[in-house]
Amino acid sequence: MVSDPNNKSISLAEAARLVEDGSTICLAGRTGRANHPMAFAYELARQKVKNLTVIAVNNGLSIDLLCGAGCVSRVESSCVGLEEFGLASNFRLGVESGEIEVREYPEDLITPRFYAASHGMPFYPVQGLFGTDILRVNEDIVEGSSPISGKPFSALPPAKPDWVVMHAAVGDTRGNAVFFLGSGYSSLGELEATRTTRNNIITVERIVPHEQISKYIPTQFQRSYLPTIPEFRTRAIVEAPYGTHPSSSTGVTEADNEFIGMYAKAGRARLKGDPGAWNDFTDKYVYGCETHEDYLNLVGVGTLASLRDVGGALV
Repeated sequence: MVSDPNNKSISLAEAARLVEDGSTICLAGRTGRANHPMAFAYELARQKVKNLTVIAVNNGLSIDLLCGAGCVSRVESSCVGLEEFGLASNFRLGVESGEIEVREYPEDLITPRFYAASHGMPFYPVQGLFGTDILRVNEDIVEGSSPISGKPFSALPPAKPDWVVMHAAVGDTRGNAVFFLGSGYSSLGELEATRTTRNNIITVERIVPHEQISKYIPTQFQRSYLPTIPEFRTRAIVEAPYGTHPSSSTGVTEADNEFIGMYAKAGRARLKGDPGAWNDFTDKYVYGCETHEDYLNLVGVGTLASLRDVGGALV
């Protein structure tokens, strides 16, 4: 049997092994509980990847988990939090202890950093930061003046991740992936991030035939009404059903609020000096699972079924 040279479908473990220690990685997902590539984050933690720089528009669960697993040394984002579930305690503990370096950017200026990288710009000029503390706390932003008007501006460095990791509704073995409209990605900033590299790792609810995906890929005569990532930008695609759990996957699953509450409680205890509940969580749901399927079995079919969205026409 001849292998398909266009087949980019690999296992979750194989995809995570692509990310080396010291890599810069963009993790998609919105604030506390929407569209985080959690299955991939769990696998990075299992493989004990170290010294990651994580770039995000705004984030919560996936970054916090990796901070708690000791995988992260630097974060560039506008926010890392768990919304109504409180602080991202592992992230906070890492920052307060000096183990994690932070570069803070306003949420609406993360996407321009990706835009600058995807368009080969040496920096992205903005004028809205004067008078804010961002210029004081973020030494990577440089002040300058326009060579045309002479007016001052702040120069944002391009965001150039080695890897961009996202979760989508469906994809094919070639690496084409399709998202639902209104998918909860912050200003679709992470989709702009996918244009900065061809090292995109996409986890999907289901891998489907290319013929199904091709209906959503825009052509010269047809416009797609769903955001897509084309195959030439994808390095690997992984079938990982419920791959965002416990966060949501818009149009496919709702967030598992009970699980997130348990996670947040364990993190708060660790922040207060009692790591017992956090160690129990990671021993059970991270290091105690050899595969994503093991994790799903622990969560339970009843819980997973209760999270299914009534939509999901693509899957």
